[in-house]
Amino acid sequence: MGDDDYFVPFSSAWISDRLYRVTADFGSMGQAVKVDGWYEAESTAWRQLVDELPDGSSWVDDYRAAALECRLTVTFNDVTRVVGRRGYGGFSVSYPAELLLAEDDKVVAMRTAILTVIDRHVDRCELGVPLLSEAVRSA
Repeated sequence: MGDDDYFVPFSSAWISDRLYRVTADFGSMGQAVKVDGWYEAESTAWRQLVDELPDGSSWVDDYRAAALECRLTVTFNDVTRVVGRRGYGGFSVSYPAELLLAEDDKVVAMRTAILTVIDRHVDRCELGVPLLSEAVRSA
């Protein structure tokens, strides 16, 4: 796999307060917060999934090309279930923070999230590539 294959192919928004940690307390001026390890977990989980694809697989390139007309954005927030919506040249998935936090290992939690949101994206936008879960399983 090439280096470009390891860039996570969607944008993420971290909306739930439960996914952050306080990095500084400024008293009456408020607090500084940071996403608590989730970017790193997302990147690591994506790299692991790419590495699990069969040797010579073009799945990542095929997915990126197919997704040009329907970009994926993922919002991790306090919804109660996974919800996907298509509109304005893109596809947006809301993923429950509760599902991420239910798993002790952040990388394992993100792996599940990535498989879920990309499979939903491929299916609902009819991208014409195999589901990521099937591509990984076939390895």
